[in-house]
Amino acid sequence: MKKKTALARREALLALAAVLASGCATTSPATPPAPPAGSVRLTLLHLADVYQVQAVDDGQRGGMARAATLRKQVLRDSPHVLTLMGGDTLSPSVESLVEVDGQQLKGRHMVAAWNALGLDYAVLGNHEFDFGDDVLRERIRESRFTWLGANVEDTKAGGLFTGVKPYAVRELGGIKLGLFGVVLPETKTTTKAGKDTHFGDVCEAARGAVAKLREDGAQVIVALTHQTADQDRALTRCVKVDVVLGGHDHEALEDHTTGTPIFKVAADAVDLGRLTMDVDSATATVRQVVWQTLPVTRQLPEDAEFNAAMQPYAALFSKLSERVGRTPVALDARAAEVRTRETNLGSFVADAFRAAAGADVALVNGGALRADAVLPAGGVTRRDLHSILPYADELVVLEVKGDTLRAALENGVSLSREDSRPGRFPQVSGMEFTFDADKPAGQRVLGVTVGGKPLDAAATYRLATLSFLASGKDGYDMLKNQPTTPAMVNGHSPLDVLAEAFRTGTPSPHAQAAGRISRRGSGALAPDARQPPAPLK
Repeated sequence: MKKKTALARREALLALAAVLASGCATTSPATPPAPPAGSVRLTLLHLADVYQVQAVDDGQRGGMARAATLRKQVLRDSPHVLTLMGGDTLSPSVESLVEVDGQQLKGRHMVAAWNALGLDYAVLGNHEFDFGDDVLRERIRESRFTWLGANVEDTKAGGLFTGVKPYAVRELGGIKLGLFGVVLPETKTTTKAGKDTHFGDVCEAARGAVAKLREDGAQVIVALTHQTADQDRALTRCVKVDVVLGGHDHEALEDHTTGTPIFKVAADAVDLGRLTMDVDSATATVRQVVWQTLPVTRQLPEDAEFNAAMQPYAALFSKLSERVGRTPVALDARAAEVRTRETNLGSFVADAFRAAAGADVALVNGGALRADAVLPAGGVTRRDLHSILPYADELVVLEVKGDTLRAALENGVSLSREDSRPGRFPQVSGMEFTFDADKPAGQRVLGVTVGGKPLDAAATYRLATLSFLASGKDGYDMLKNQPTTPAMVNGHSPLDVLAEAFRTGTPSPHAQAAGRISRRGSGALAPDARQPPAPLK
């Protein structure tokens, strides 16, 4: 989900003001300059990292029904249009864990939404694999659009992942447009992808796809990617394409540093990206590229056809508005915070897990906490709850030696300098530790205490954590094959544990981070940076 920063909010307000001033809130959005004579204009609409159907920011921005309206406005003005999606939508969708007819949706509603919108192509995102391979195959079968993933292989069957294509060619206005998709290779260790699913080298897969596209007559080639901006830049150095449309970063981007334009949109459909490519009709040379982000705001009416198609899920959206408890303080759930330092939300979740499991210590990876916002003090809804913990995990207790616990912490901070937002970063309870990000990975943890006493390497500790980490994902290989038992004999999930904590006020969240994690080195954070800001309105 998107980061709510003051800058982003200011830019959104400016964009909204521009739309209102131009009178484009309910009419067709402004079109780019006229195409050069003798050229064909191709229009690509782009969304990525869309985790919910409804609007965000208290209904102010986003909403797929509004995006559907905007798309139709563009279709009326532009004859050659494709609608694309840059991955990550089945999970961690806020609604995916809600049950309908006794079964969790697991992204079924998101596929229904994309079908209703009129999506043409999507690249697989890393989070498409969060519910496992079988669920993803089912979602692909339900899709009326094409999933791309040139580097996603089924090693058992000896081909690409079932239902996925490496590339596609579409003729628009007499121009053959080629598209291919790639997803970041680390998906294997950060999701629940199956043992037979392999994520190959992006460069190699891209070269193969482009060669095949050229053989099939593609004149203009677009890479549809789900990886970081740096990985996208590396891709453009590896293979020649005309443009890259990406996802995964959750932030808007326009980058021309490598000579190949790279474009991304912010998450949750708060903007609709519009790329126009004017292609010489005689030589198929791209003569002009214009990128725009069209704000999706409450000024846009919701598309009636889209809402009619989504009517079977209306009760689900209403259920998410139910209040489950309250928090006496604002909780910092911003991704940039929970993935880099201790936050009061991280400590609260870890405390709740440790208390429910009766464990000595608890560890939760920051990447599991997905709300990416500052949750204000006051009532907590079911939607808030699902936005914090949108994964289908179990709470488990592991019997681990002290040296294994230390190794887990080392893994948690192993990317704290090299990767600005590592999902493996640990939020903890029952222990404190200090680390130095300037030291080599594996040697960063300087000291650990458990219950106020120095960590004993030979002692056994009861560790409460998520089954995802206990299976060795996100680099936590040292937790695999440790003695493990379910933490909740009543079958309650981590989501149930958190709901009970909000309902009862026990444990109570702290107003700020409690000083459990101390960071040293050049990447050390200013003390006041740990204070959660006032929530944005």
